[in-house]
Amino acid sequence: MIEAPTLPRNDSKIDSIQILRAIAALIVTVYHSKDVFSKGEPFKQEVDFLFSSGPAGVALFFVISGFIMVYITRNMPSSPLAIYQFMVKRFIRIWPTYAIMTLWFYYIHHGFSADSRFMKDLIMSLLFIPLTHTDAPFYGNATLSVGWSLNYEIYFYLLIAVSLFFARYRWPVFFLLILITLVLIPVATGYFTLKPDQSPDFGSGYLNMITNPIIWNFVYGVIIGLLYIHPVTHAFFTSLFSRKGLTSAVVLLVIWQYLSGFFGGLGPFQWGFGAFALFLAIIFHESGTRLHFPAWLVRTGDMSFSIYLIHMPVLVIIPIFFAKLGYPIFGSGTAMLFLSLSVTLTLSQLSYHYLELRFSNFLKSLFPLMDIKKKRVKAQEARA
Repeated sequence: MIEAPTLPRNDSKIDSIQILRAIAALIVTVYHSKDVFSKGEPFKQEVDFLFSSGPAGVALFFVISGFIMVYITRNMPSSPLAIYQFMVKRFIRIWPTYAIMTLWFYYIHHGFSADSRFMKDLIMSLLFIPLTHTDAPFYGNATLSVGWSLNYEIYFYLLIAVSLFFARYRWPVFFLLILITLVLIPVATGYFTLKPDQSPDFGSGYLNMITNPIIWNFVYGVIIGLLYIHPVTHAFFTSLFSRKGLTSAVVLLVIWQYLSGFFGGLGPFQWGFGAFALFLAIIFHESGTRLHFPAWLVRTGDMSFSIYLIHMPVLVIIPIFFAKLGYPIFGSGTAMLFLSLSVTLTLSQLSYHYLELRFSNFLKSLFPLMDIKKKRVKAQEARA
């Protein structure tokens, strides 16, 4: 008989998640940085080989998000107050840093221009609205190009918030909503696909987005999360993936898929499945073996959101800087790749500390009814 292990506390951090976040952020960053190479540059072939599948990092981010939403809400009540606090925390976790980086990117390209064409895109981007109804699954990207993925992220949070209202039926309701949007609507319109870039065009960017099969990657994470929080399945999969041979085999197969380009794409049976398999193996392997990861790598995972946002402005502004100094040659090439990574990591540390932590905590204090439990505890301690 398999004994059910004690699950981690709500506030405990799982280091393997931070490691995978770091990997996802870095491969996306280097993938976008490949454009700095000219033909024949040193290491160009090696970087192309290692990072041609860089967008796979987005699929991994989505799987991780699905898991985290299960993990952090597993003991959460279904009261309106709790759901309100959940949405405020999610919004503050994403929007302020994203808005600042988006405005910075807008300024780099357009200065203080109030051109209606650019302003419309800017406003839609800041509101997490797809810019177009074509070019699935990106739908026009966003003013800060990587923002397209955050449109899906915020929509997923809304799905979770709606589901939370149904208390113990939250997950059946969640899967019902997924069934309606990802299966029934596409089938009813005569076009069902699991390939995000071949999703049908309903003429509405947002409707296209919520029916795009890229969302199955979040569902993968939810499934892993439900397996993780259930004592019996937690014990079974922990026992299964505690075997180093099995976990190593899964990791190697995922690396092979990534490097070979086999079934490449953001769909659930493309990189999404690899991300699912990798996360499933790593999360339960850590649960059974209590791995210890280097602190610097965990820290990189902590600031992965800032890395994801900052690397694009850095890639644009460094060549502009060197051009103004009269040395445009330093704005491209192999050395530029290392410089952009260094600047990105440095600025990401500042962004994580001052925007993601300090500024976000300040914003939380401006919302009513936030941290109400802490205030009650302090009041009780004062009366004691």
